Amino acid sequence: MCISQFVFSQTKNEKEERISESEFPEAAIEVIKSLPDDCKRLKFYKETDGKKQSFELKFKYRRTSYSLEFSDDGIIEDLEITTKFKDLNKTINTKLKDYFTSTFTKHKIIKVQEQYVYRSELNAVNFINNILNNSSSEAPNFEIIAEIKSDKNRDIREFTFNSLGEFVNFRTLNPTSYEHVLY
Repeated sequence: MCISQFVFSQTKNEKEERISESEFPEAAIEVIKSLPDDCKRLKFYKETDGKKQSFELKFKYRRTSYSLEFSDDGIIEDLEITTKFKDLNKTINTKLKDYFTSTFTKHKIIKVQEQYVYRSELNAVNFINNILNNSSSEAPNFEIIAEIKSDKNRDIREFTFNSLGEFVNFRTLNPTSYEHVLY
């Protein structure tokens, strides 16, 4: 019971602001320079979530949207690929649908991302290139932003599922922190 109350108390108060490339950490810029030349629409952001600050590069590559997140000191944290719910692996898709329909009265999927978490033993450039070229052996987690209704409460939450489609956790989004997701 205490654990469930703790989970419900987690709120994501994320603030994202667009910044110039010169404000990005130098170590991150070195990694970004290794991206393929046909990466387009590079946009730089500084993200603050409570006490944590990170940097994010959003870009398009072969008509797909990516988000590359770096720590404050320029180390890769993860690479996320925006995808459609219907395009997920059939087994994962079914597990996620079952979770939402059995847990909530109503739900509406707003955004789906495959999340590849970086591990320090990997080479940063190889990690990115393998994902961009669909040759990564890493299994992604799934981040889903959904509007849900349970009993009489309505929330927008960010859910995390592991690579098998099993629920890991969620955070409730503040209305001001998810506006950037809808762009």
